[in-house]
Amino acid sequence: MRMKSISLIIVSAATLATAGCASSGYGDGYYATGPGPSSNADERWRQRYSRTYSYNDDVYYNECRTGPDPAGVIAGALIGGLIGSAVGDGRTGATIAGVVVGGAMGAALTSNLDCEDRSYAYRTYYDGFNSGRPGARYEWRNPRNDHRGELRVDRYSNDPDGFRCADFTQTVYIDGRPREARGRACRQPDGSWAVVN
Repeated sequence: MRMKSISLIIVSAATLATAGCASSGYGDGYYATGPGPSSNADERWRQRYSRTYSYNDDVYYNECRTGPDPAGVIAGALIGGLIGSAVGDGRTGATIAGVVVGGAMGAALTSNLDCEDRSYAYRTYYDGFNSGRPGARYEWRNPRNDHRGELRVDRYSNDPDGFRCADFTQTVYIDGRPREARGRACRQPDGSWAVVN
């Protein structure tokens, strides 16, 4: 009888602990649906967003990979896919933390910024998208030219296919004048964030 009571207490505690993790945001839209990787998450992503983005699509990586990288974005694999594809399983911590800012939106966000500026700006994307804190501001400043900026994730939500997305605003100050851009980033099936519009 006593053994049954102990077993019941352990099962109840495990159930409560699991429920607590789910309600506090663990796994909150990380994979498209259900726990763990889904075999058709890649296909659902491509149906919704046309393609999967990698570091080869990233404006910063393509233009600055041989230039100065003071924030360690490339060396630290904050651009999605750099280490994840080398390791093989695609779900490493570095890939999960990665950010790909590609296409027209990437060009808009990084126009008028040199490679050093972009390195600092990317660090804010990394911090902002992965923080899970809507409304928080993430600031950067290049001490060599005093260019600065900030990123604010306005809100997080799941798209209709269950992928975690972040609507954000970025403001860049060059020569004291602000330039603002808004966009949306979503977390791809491999865990890296991609700016999708």
